[in-house]
Amino acid sequence: MAALSRAGELAGRLARGDHRGDGDAAAVAADITAHPDRLPDLVECLFSRNAVVRMRAAAALERLSRADADRLAPYGDRLLREGAAIDQAEVRWRLAQMLPRLPLDEAQRRAALDCLSGWFEGSSSRIVRSSALQAVVDLAASDAGLRTIAADMLSRAMRSGVPSLVERARRILKPFEVDEATLTAALTRAPTGLSLTVLPDRLAVAQLPPGTGLPSWLDWTDPLVGATRTGEALSILCPEARIPAGVAADRGWRAFRVGLPGITEGGAVAGRGDAALFGVLAAIAAPLAQAQIPLFAMSTAASHYVLVRADDLERAAAILATGCAILWGDEDSERFDDEQRVAD
Repeated sequence: MAALSRAGELAGRLARGDHRGDGDAAAVAADITAHPDRLPDLVECLFSRNAVVRMRAAAALERLSRADADRLAPYGDRLLREGAAIDQAEVRWRLAQMLPRLPLDEAQRRAALDCLSGWFEGSSSRIVRSSALQAVVDLAASDAGLRTIAADMLSRAMRSGVPSLVERARRILKPFEVDEATLTAALTRAPTGLSLTVLPDRLAVAQLPPGTGLPSWLDWTDPLVGATRTGEALSILCPEARIPAGVAADRGWRAFRVGLPGITEGGAVAGRGDAALFGVLAAIAAPLAQAQIPLFAMSTAASHYVLVRADDLERAAAILATGCAILWGDEDSERFDDEQRVAD
């Protein structure tokens, strides 16, 4: 009885005020954060007979999921089963925001995908459809098996003619800076035919005054060296160990050398022109951007390189290995073999 009374008290708070907004949802979420034992009461409010209470309970739960989604893990099955069955747009689009944040097991992820796909296909609410699209893309960020589905949904959203869906798809695509077709190919991770050779050195970019000549510590025989002069600075990319301690530098980078199918000894593309390079960077950059791994790229007339932070190297290689052949140097192979033996 006490629990029912507490849930009723919370429902009363959520029901107050102008019914067109979230009312006291933010304050309720803050109270639950301070008193986590009240979380079951808030979950019960999601299943209230009062539509306003349901809407605001969903808003409060979504706020809680931003800060600590793990606290909602015990309610995952109920949210997917009973919550998803609530035919109310304000509840569904909040659930769509929450679901990718929850620590879902495999069965729950399948249930979430079924639910979100159904909303994307059949909801009469455009905000529910666009929220479902975003949720599937967010789920795909950590589940390679969903990327084909996410890419297909993005493609259909772009062609839907529904302004809110088109705009949401464009916002999702924008960070990749590639067109829809190229991103779709990158997200589905079809084999690219590319090989990525991991260069052995840690690299850095030294920043010298613009009038400076090339320093004596620079060695042009190193595997990857570059110098660029602008009106603001002379930037030198080279092995980190070459740069003296007192020189300003952005340190801690590693490089992949990109091998393209059909490359001749001189670096030309056999039987093809520059169009053969179309989409190569997108196929590498899109999955790394999706995993929030920063990179920068550089090219010469004969070769192409992608650099990532040294701390991200192993994770980047694992992500790219689904579509590219990763070729490690002996030193890196031995180190990762040793780490694997320790882990085992």
